[in-house]
Amino acid sequence: MIDSTGRRVTDLVSQRHIQCGKPQLRNQRSSMRCIARLPAGILSLVLAILLVGWTESSRCCEIRVRVPEGNSYVPFTIQDASGEWSGLSIELTEALFQEAGCIPVYKALPFARGLYSLQIGEIDMMPNMTITGERKAFMHFIGPQVDETVFLVTRKSDRYAIASIDDLKSLPLAVGVDRGKVYGPAFEQKRAADPLFRSRLEEVNDVDLNEKKLTMGRISGFLGYDYNVMYQMKTNPLYNDFAIHPFVVHRDWVYFGFSKKSVSPELLARLQEAYNRATRQGVFEAIRRKYTFVPPSAGR
Repeated sequence: MIDSTGRRVTDLVSQRHIQCGKPQLRNQRSSMRCIARLPAGILSLVLAILLVGWTESSRCCEIRVRVPEGNSYVPFTIQDASGEWSGLSIELTEALFQEAGCIPVYKALPFARGLYSLQIGEIDMMPNMTITGERKAFMHFIGPQVDETVFLVTRKSDRYAIASIDDLKSLPLAVGVDRGKVYGPAFEQKRAADPLFRSRLEEVNDVDLNEKKLTMGRISGFLGYDYNVMYQMKTNPLYNDFAIHPFVVHRDWVYFGFSKKSVSPELLARLQEAYNRATRQGVFEAIRRKYTFVPPSAGR
């Protein structure tokens, strides 16, 4: 179809560069001026085509992302009073999706339930995923996303001699861990192979419970991730009497984890390409630097 200026309507429409979830116009102002000069009948057709494109764009690349249920996990995920999410994991996720032209749909779930939902395709992505053999069966990994160090958090008044993971089972009380989370290959191998070691671990569903248990003296300490622990040391009064033990339980990188059940190979490839572009541009590293804190001295 030709307009009054001799341009094909399809040429005008093709100027619009659709990315899933992120509609854009090339040379937007001049394109809109051209469209505005079209005869009424042709204008209606063009607007209808653009509307379909925008609708399809938003529909075709919504990615369901697990976030914590009932509480934030600072500084990875932080929910404000209006329900909006922010934080390190949120910023990294949204940077990836923006580059891919996708939008996140946040779903609040407990961690273990999130893993199951990812496995059966009820959600599409979980950030901060450690690669394990079990997870490889139902999860694709893109990354690395963020560096991760696992510490033992204790009370400042306690002095524990810990030189190996095996020493954790000799502590006077149990060690708090989060249900469903993994703490590195050496720790998980020890947990699977040593019943006594396993019996000295006390699982919780709510990360805040470990802080409260340690404050009340019900556990010897709990395992925490560096960004979270160091942020809490700076902002949470409960942590005033806590310290980070110098023994490092685990240090590695974690990844964006995508469901093999619900994420197509085509979308996965698109996300991987987006990740590669954003990495080359330094996008992820700039975000990580914003959340880097100096850990307090453990006094040991």
